[in-house]
Amino acid sequence: MDYVLIKNGKVAMDGRLLSKDVLIGSEKIIAVGDYIEKPESETPVIDALGKFVMPAAIDTNIFFNELIGQDANARRRFNQAQVLCGTSSVVAPLPQPHSYSFEAELMQRKCNQEGLITDYGYHLCINDWKRLDIEDLKYCYAHEGISTFYMKWPVEKGDLNKVRDLFKMAGLNQTTVLIDLKRSFDDYQQVDSVYHKAGMLISEHLIDFKSLLDLANEVKCNVCLLNIYFKEELELINKSMADNIFAELMFPYHIADSAVLGLDANSIYSGFPLANKLRLLSATDVWQSLQLDNFMISRPLLKLSSKGVWDNSQVDNRPDEYILRKNLLSVLYTLGVTNGELLFAKLVDVFAARTAKLMGVYPQKGAMIAGSDADIVVWDPDFKRNVYCHMSGTPSNKVEVFPLKGRVEFSFVKGRMVYNGESFNEEGVNARYLYRSPFS
Repeated sequence: MDYVLIKNGKVAMDGRLLSKDVLIGSEKIIAVGDYIEKPESETPVIDALGKFVMPAAIDTNIFFNELIGQDANARRRFNQAQVLCGTSSVVAPLPQPHSYSFEAELMQRKCNQEGLITDYGYHLCINDWKRLDIEDLKYCYAHEGISTFYMKWPVEKGDLNKVRDLFKMAGLNQTTVLIDLKRSFDDYQQVDSVYHKAGMLISEHLIDFKSLLDLANEVKCNVCLLNIYFKEELELINKSMADNIFAELMFPYHIADSAVLGLDANSIYSGFPLANKLRLLSATDVWQSLQLDNFMISRPLLKLSSKGVWDNSQVDNRPDEYILRKNLLSVLYTLGVTNGELLFAKLVDVFAARTAKLMGVYPQKGAMIAGSDADIVVWDPDFKRNVYCHMSGTPSNKVEVFPLKGRVEFSFVKGRMVYNGESFNEEGVNARYLYRSPFS
């Protein structure tokens, strides 16, 4: 058996950091305890003294098929970005097919993941109500372990009854509906003539948002609101907060020229003037909310129009399309844990355990207990580095320094070491489809 013994680390479990050893083998965590001995003389040992040992996280909403396609280099960049962010599993919306069934669409995608190392699953994407087939929904839930829906909000008024029926069904089955908010003002440009229109659209958005919360509470359906940017949205969530309302908050963290969110009264969101009617979330808003079990962190936006250099050599601070995601965990650790805003055990709960529970894979994922998948991160809390990049709104020749603390020192996926702090080794690690259960 391919054992690995991790000794002397502080293990994040049960909401605490405990000094324990961890034995892994056959893709699972075999034991977490005190003074574990090597099961075989040749068992490799990692001395994690002064390090934290945590479960890897789940990226709950990323269109990975569209990002990587059949490009081997794109898959390699995707794999490495997820590993550097402490992530071992991804879940993507399954687009509604136009010419064949969900079953056929899913089978095609399940057979087309060669080269991916992160385990993967899908949300059932409901966009075209005229093509909705209830038998497809039943099949995907009962036979393929798809326990989450994905939909955009708001919907047409004529579809509200169908939405209500879907929410009722999801509520009865304890499945979760992920809500991708389509804000009506996303496509406007910054010109003075639209300020009056801005206020009207913002008011409409907040009314639509509140009606969504009211509907979810009425039928007792679990919903997770994706990419919450604004204080006004957070305030509505808090006013209607119930055990069935979850939200992923966008942390105000921006590196490179992908940043479009400013932090002052005249902030621009997607080129649209907020006209002093919406306020972006502050770091304080996020830290306070994360103390509650219903809040999580959204993964940062991808820098899809990268001007950085794509290269196979591993330079952590080289800007590429994944620069925000690769550095997210270090940013949260630097600004949250080292500044006293969040305990490390709480960060692990936010980043790994909560997402695993919501996605229906806990304690297979997101836990450091015997029997869980050996998707493990050894975190060096003392490592210091700088990210060198062009900050948004600065001249293209001005390089900014963004100091970070903490990094992934070792990463295991299904018990195999894929990263040792210097190099990646994806050999023999293959993605597996995740059969998921309802949230509990």
